[in-house]
Amino acid sequence: MSGKNIRIAKLFKNKKNLVISALDHVMEYGDQPGIENAATAINNCMGTDALLIPRFMLKRNWQLFAKENCPVPVIRINWSSSFYYPLDYRQAHTTIATNVEEAVEAGGEAIICSLFLENADEETETYNVSIFSEVVRQKEILGIPLIGECYVVEHKEKTKEEVHNKAKRVSRVMSELGADMIKTFYTGDKFSEVIENTPVPVFTIGAEKLSNDLDVLKKAKVSIDAGARGIIFGRNIFMSENPQNLIKALNEVINDNFNPEDSYKKYGLK
Repeated sequence: MSGKNIRIAKLFKNKKNLVISALDHVMEYGDQPGIENAATAINNCMGTDALLIPRFMLKRNWQLFAKENCPVPVIRINWSSSFYYPLDYRQAHTTIATNVEEAVEAGGEAIICSLFLENADEETETYNVSIFSEVVRQKEILGIPLIGECYVVEHKEKTKEEVHNKAKRVSRVMSELGADMIKTFYTGDKFSEVIENTPVPVFTIGAEKLSNDLDVLKKAKVSIDAGARGIIFGRNIFMSENPQNLIKALNEVINDNFNPEDSYKKYGLK
């Protein structure tokens, strides 16, 4: 037993599947509708099991995370050019913006770090692996769980099969490099292959903003049915008209096997 095992157990709280949200978008985008006021956005996500967040957003709003039953803070470690969507970068240059010790000092109970591969630049990709591996070394020393993030930046330019194959490969690579959990794309009917190929718990990413809360619930349901251990939805939670009720509905759908349509109606979602 190690500190990492204890923290993973506390994250799951004896639940089978987790509802996680994300407010780390502003660290990459600079601004994001729904996160103009950090405290309001955090309060909108209360009831989730964990919350992806930049280190200094946590430090400025630490009181909200000292409440009973608050989300577990998961600190974003890396900054990557591919996430800076205002300029449409594609080369995936990556750096450690917050090291693991700094994340722990801020109150983080877990961390998240991306690994960008298959972008046609061997030198950059090798450096990205060195960055990810350094994060693994740091988190193992300090006993902090790492969520490895497989984000296919160019997913709109690839076929569904290409996105699936990349998510399957990169998710496995990150797990073998030392990630304790994986955040990756839901890839459709073959997503169970990603789960079977990845020897650690997998969460599906929200990716694009869905058109309504029912679609959010349906995506969560198919993810869990394929073997995911939860979802990590950012905009699809904090931009909902009623994020608190959506969080309750998500928990029913992914842990109590509720029908998405029934929970959607029960909570008056839009």
